[in-house]
Amino acid sequence: MKHIFIINPRAGKEKENLSVRVRSYIASHPELGALVFDTEYVGHETVLVQRLCHIFEDETIRLIICGGSGSLCRAVSGISNFSMVEVAFFPCGMTNDFLKVFEGEVEAFSNMDTLIAGTPMYLDVMDFGLGKALNFCSVGFEAKVASDVNSLSRFSIVGTKIPYLLSIIRNSVFNVSSQYSIMVDGQEIMGRKSSITAFNGICYGGSYSPVQNASPVSGKVKLLLADSLSFFSLLPGIGAYRRGELSKLGKSVRVIDPSEISIKLAGNKNMMFTADGESFELDKHETALSIRVLPTTLKFVVPSGVALKEQCREGE
Repeated sequence: MKHIFIINPRAGKEKENLSVRVRSYIASHPELGALVFDTEYVGHETVLVQRLCHIFEDETIRLIICGGSGSLCRAVSGISNFSMVEVAFFPCGMTNDFLKVFEGEVEAFSNMDTLIAGTPMYLDVMDFGLGKALNFCSVGFEAKVASDVNSLSRFSIVGTKIPYLLSIIRNSVFNVSSQYSIMVDGQEIMGRKSSITAFNGICYGGSYSPVQNASPVSGKVKLLLADSLSFFSLLPGIGAYRRGELSKLGKSVRVIDPSEISIKLAGNKNMMFTADGESFELDKHETALSIRVLPTTLKFVVPSGVALKEQCREGE
C-alpha cells in the first residue's frame, strides 16, 4: 500500500510547525516509503488527489490528510475510485467536527503511530455535485454564517467560537428566510425557509449539535428544515439549537431522513451553500443544489479503541 501525506500548512493554530512535524515523522519512518505534499492554495487538495488517483490507479493508496475539516472535504472530493483509496485524518484544524461521531480513545487520531496502524471503516459520503462532504451541507442561515466565519477567522486569535457567535447575531438581525422548492426522495416541499441542512455528522462550528443522532452509516442524512429565524433572536433559542433540544423551538423546525435532496431557490438569484464549512455559490443559471448519499463508500481509517457513538450507529 502506498502512503501519501497531504499537509495543509495553513490549518489550525500551529501553522508554522505542522509541515515540519509531519515531515519529521515521515523521515523517521522510512519503512512507509511515503510521499508527502504541502498544499499551496485553497482547493489544492482536490487537484492533488485527482492526480494521485490517476498515477496510482492500479494500486491501493492510503491518503493521510493533515489539516482541518475543509482539507478533508476537499481531499475526499478528489477521489475518483473509492475502492482503491483509504483516507486517514490527522486533525489539525480549529474544530475537526466530523470526528465527533466517534467515541473511545479518540485522541488516537492525533497520534500518528496509532493512526497509521488503524483499519478502515466504510462510511457514507454526501455528493453535492461540486464535490463531496462527510459532515454536513447547508443552504441559508448556516451558509451565511460559514461565509462570515471563514472571513472572520483569518483575523481571529481566539478560534471559531467568537466568530460563530458574531455571525449568528449578525445574520439573525439582517437575514430573512427565502422561498425554496425542495425535492426530498421525490416528494416536493415548498415554502419559506431560513435554513436547510443535511447532516451526515453530528456537530459543526465546534459545538453546535442540533441533530445528535445523525449517522454516517445509515445510507441517509438527517435533513433539518427551519421555517423561521425567530428562535435565534434570543440566547435560550441559540442554546437549545446548539444542544439539539429542537422541541423547545416549536413547530418551525423539523427533521426528516432522506437519501436524495434537491434544493432550488425561487427567483433569479444566486444561491450560497456550505459543505463541511467550505463556502460555495450556485449562480442563477444553475437550476438546483443536489445532495445524494453514497452509502458505505469511503474507507475511513479508524485507530484501535475508537468506534462510532451509539446514537450514530444506525444501519451499521
